[in-house]
Amino acid sequence: MTYLTLRNIRKTYGATVAVEDFDLSVEAGEFVALLGPSGCGKTTTLRMIAGFVTPTAGEIWIRDTEVTRLPPHRRNVGLVFQNYALFPHMTVQANIEFGLHAHRVSAAVIAERVRSVLELVGLSSYADRRPHELSGGQQQRVALARVLVLKPDLLLFDEPLSNLDAKLRVQMRQEIRRLQREVGVTALFVTHDQEEAMTMADRIVVLERGRIAQVGTPAEIYDRPRTQFVADFIGISNFFRGAIVPQNDRRVFRCSSGLEIDIASEIADCDAGIIAVRPEKIEFVSAETSNSLPGIILQATQLGSTMEYLVELRSGDRAIVQEQKRPRVSIRRGGEHVSIAWQAADTIFLQS
Repeated sequence: MTYLTLRNIRKTYGATVAVEDFDLSVEAGEFVALLGPSGCGKTTTLRMIAGFVTPTAGEIWIRDTEVTRLPPHRRNVGLVFQNYALFPHMTVQANIEFGLHAHRVSAAVIAERVRSVLELVGLSSYADRRPHELSGGQQQRVALARVLVLKPDLLLFDEPLSNLDAKLRVQMRQEIRRLQREVGVTALFVTHDQEEAMTMADRIVVLERGRIAQVGTPAEIYDRPRTQFVADFIGISNFFRGAIVPQNDRRVFRCSSGLEIDIASEIADCDAGIIAVRPEKIEFVSAETSNSLPGIILQATQLGSTMEYLVELRSGDRAIVQEQKRPRVSIRRGGEHVSIAWQAADTIFLQS
């Protein structure tokens, strides 16, 4: 069932276009990430859904109700802020109760809901503490509990993990996803962190300059990006510019440098374009391997359990190769002559 619908959303500030041609449908219980660099329109979109910003054009629907012009308090939408926005003088319990008192909920219902949500977020023993007595992760849980206790139809996150250290961010990703699944609430999560989006979301909406560049599952976005922007923003890619040309019984992509790369047969011929290949898809092979590309290692970098190599090919093109460190696989050094290859099916064609 479609729970949230955005139709032809546009937002301008004077001559500046913040969001344009934005169409999106979110299913009930789905977790969707809005991903993109700073200034791409993701937070503006989230605030239009919440009701804090009015669209210049377009419609916003929650279930069967159009909410485009409704004020925030009539949308039953919960927003978890980047800075937590907790009341420093109040206890954890008082912070969570605050919204319920504003909605004139009875004392008995407040007590039961607060008890339940504190248990849900694992803070039952912290009810009497104040925000300054909590860790960053615990404050984030309180902020989430304060929203969940209101039982929102839609849960919105505005980069809620950006103030946490790297290890705690990973823990909170898992915690937020667990809570969202357990409660079953539909959620939108704004982030500029590709790893957050890839590990948390059912679907990712990649934004570029206020427009949707691509929507898909994390696997679709990573394995089959449609544009160079998406391929470059999500992970690392090697790009080669040129054109597809038939050559005897082969089909190759001829780069402007003269380098020729075999491609899959289902890709149509074109005048010009860009191909991309992920570093982990490239392998070091023997010089005698068919269609291998000879080169020299310019740089070797250890990235934890992975070695990353910068290889300069004879054509002058450069490629990044990533190889897992494992037994009986030697670490290569700068200056070493190598040959590389990858499967034609791993070549991604991007129309220029």
